[in-house]
Amino acid sequence: MAKVNLEGEQINRSNSFREKINKNFGLIFIIFMCVIVSLFVTLQIKVDNLNIQTEKNIENINLRNEKIIGKIEDLSNEINRYSQVKIDKEQFTEIYMQLQELTGMISKEVKREFYITKIVNNISLYNNTLDSKFIYEISKTIYEESIKYNFNPLLITALIKVESNFEPKTISDSYAYGLCQVRRFIAPELAENIGIKWDGAEKTLFDPINNIKIGVYYLSILNRDFNDLKTAIIAYNQGPYKVQEQSTNNQELNQEYINKVLDYYAELRGFSFEEIQDEIIKTNVK
Repeated sequence: MAKVNLEGEQINRSNSFREKINKNFGLIFIIFMCVIVSLFVTLQIKVDNLNIQTEKNIENINLRNEKIIGKIEDLSNEINRYSQVKIDKEQFTEIYMQLQELTGMISKEVKREFYITKIVNNISLYNNTLDSKFIYEISKTIYEESIKYNFNPLLITALIKVESNFEPKTISDSYAYGLCQVRRFIAPELAENIGIKWDGAEKTLFDPINNIKIGVYYLSILNRDFNDLKTAIIAYNQGPYKVQEQSTNNQELNQEYINKVLDYYAELRGFSFEEIQDEIIKTNVK
């Protein structure tokens, strides 16, 4: 009898539970649908954001591609232009060295030895009385001092060629001494500024190493003061006061000396005189 009552009680509970489920089925269904809708909306937002980001990425890629294509076209035009121009071995070597330097494919040591060797060969052409080791030391100093003051070593080589023809003990009528033809009256102060002991004009300025250091330093001062490399080179030869006076009075500067320097510089570089002129102008603009 107790067992029958227990079973009846269980049945009643089961029926009661089903009734509760039936009564709340609508509410449960609504909650379930809200959850589904919420998930769907969240997913849709994420999909939309992803689509927007994807569109932006595609747009950026297209812009990059357009820039790359533009650069390729420019490079192609440059190649076509230069392919129509014949260049000699010297010019090709110079261009190759510059490209290697720009792309980081050439070390400073290789660049250094390239210029020093070129300077050694050119000094040897005009002065066969100097010892080869001495010529190398002169060439090394030209390179190092040029780099220190941001000059092309071959430009300084050209200046020395025009000034002294690579004769270390040359004296001019205006008392300019040595390779760079540094004037005696300004040399002591210049030497002191860069830590060179002054021991008289001949002993100090006939030393090619000291002479080059003083001469290139002097040119750097003129280049800074005139803010124009061509004018600085003219002032190096004619004197800064004379050049300043002519410039102040709007007088045309004598181009004979600068043309000689640039002409030999162009020969060393393997470029035309006009191309070297353009390079000097661009150097001034920078």
